[in-house]
Amino acid sequence: MENEITIRDRWLAAICYLSALVFIPMLATGKSDFLARHCRQGFTVFCLEVLSLFLLFIIETTIGRIPVLGFLLNILLMLAIFLFFLVISAFGFSKGLFGESWRIPYIDDWADRVPIH
Repeated sequence: MENEITIRDRWLAAICYLSALVFIPMLATGKSDFLARHCRQGFTVFCLEVLSLFLLFIIETTIGRIPVLGFLLNILLMLAIFLFFLVISAFGFSKGLFGESWRIPYIDDWADRVPIH
């Protein structure tokens, strides 16, 4: 018989994809395998968001100083990164809320290394 996914686990799994709120489900006790999987993926996405913000800061303070080209490059990169993480977060939120497990391509390989029990 398959394990039943509770409403609590579904909501906590959905919260995993809301940036820094990933720490709320990570600190929850008695995590199921379903919730632990979403915690790992949500934490990995959060780490990539922070890394992307750091990268954007570096680009803005270096290449972004070029009058027109730097400004356009900076805006395009910010938009692309924002849309990428928005789509991943929205998709992960809905998958977690509906009780589905999914693998984010490439990111899931890193997420498997996060030690969450």
